[in-house]
Amino acid sequence: MFLVFSFGVFLWLLYGICIRSFPVILANAFTLALSLAILALKIRYDRRRRAGNSAKIERV
Repeated sequence: MFLVFSFGVFLWLLYGICIRSFPVILANAFTLALSLAILALKIRYDRRRRAGNSAKIERV
């Protein structure tokens, strides 16, 4: 779901570039940078946690 949000922000960024509106570009570039950072961290740490849980299940 968060990926869909990030894609929507990217589309708004493209729209801002097309209409050459600096406030729209700035706001969406900042939002996109933060949302992609959150998405990357979520993917990175969620995979580690799942790998740790599956290892515990296999040992039992």
